[in-house]
Amino acid sequence: MTDKQIIDFLTKQRVSVLTTLLKDGSPHAAALHYSHKINPLELYFSTENTSVKCQALLEGNSVKGSVVIGFSEEEWITLQMDGEVTAIFDTDKLKAAQAIHYPKHPKAAQYKDDPATIFLKFIPNWWRYTDYNTDPITILSSEK
Repeated sequence: MTDKQIIDFLTKQRVSVLTTLLKDGSPHAAALHYSHKINPLELYFSTENTSVKCQALLEGNSVKGSVVIGFSEEEWITLQMDGEVTAIFDTDKLKAAQAIHYPKHPKAAQYKDDPATIFLKFIPNWWRYTDYNTDPITILSSEK
């Protein structure tokens, strides 16, 4: 995903809804701040290891997930993605995610040393960007 409109949108926005699958296969959605890296596209979320959304991830498994960014009726732009969610346990990968996440969300850094803090990584395998402000509507998608 290298389209400038999408990258600019991801950079400007701060809040998303992340949906993960629980151990029983049911979905669980949560509003979360996110950060991202571009090549390859990865989204990062900081949360607590006791939260429902990450219970199926604590043993190193990945689960299917979805992310939605863009909720404003004034802006009328949205990005939807499906992909895989994993917890980050590797120290170097965790430091790299923190180096991206904390500058975008400096208040979250206060939880950096909290043993309950965990980072999740989302890698999309499908995405759709929709801008309802244009005529016709602008739709960019991973589907060709």
